This record gives sequence, structure tokens and C-alpha cells, in this order.
Amino acid sequence: MSDAFPGIEAEALTELQYSTDRKGPFKLYVFEPNSEYHRGGVWFEEHPRFPEEGEITIREAALRVIDAIAKRQEVRVCDTGDMLLYHLRGGEVLHGYGFWAEIGAGL
Repeated sequence: MSDAFPGIEAEALTELQYSTDRKGPFKLYVFEPNSEYHRGGVWFEEHPRFPEEGEITIREAALRVIDAIAKRQEVRVCDTGDMLLYHLRGGEVLHGYGFWAEIGAGL
């Protein structure tokens, strides 16, 4: 039970939840080298609705992923429901092969 909400069972996710959604917007997480931590995610889509809040384009997100690949960083992309759409670790795509082409990034 949860201390914050008595009578309500608290659940912790222990496995990644995968999806094939390609609607967007998407959230990009780039993990620190050799770490299980990231500095927070950044939202992206073809035409950012909130660039003043840090939202970026698909192209900018793809460029960040290319940089992360070169640095051997882990990358995750999630949808608005926090379902995993793309997952890269150690230079290997674990989920979402073809994701970038499917959303129009040209990778």
C-alpha cells in the first residue's frame, strides 16, 4: 500500500513498456555515459508547438541521437503515455528499428 494514498496499492514498473505509436509528440531521453541516469527528457515533433518551452524538431532530436551514438550513450524515445518507442544501448537498437524513418527524420 502507498503511504501517500492509504488503501491504494502502489505499483513500480520493473520492465520497459514498448509501443509502436508514431503519432507524436515524442520525448527524447539521452542517458549519461556509462550511467542509468539522464538529465530529463525533451519533447519533439515535426512542428514544435511549444519551442519557447524547449520543444525541438524531429531533425534536432535525430541529430542529438547521432551524437549520443557516437558517445555510446543510451537513448530512449517515449510517447505521451511514457511507452517506449525507440531504445538504443551500446550502439544497438533494442526496440524501434526504423522509428526515425517512419517519423520522417531521414535516418
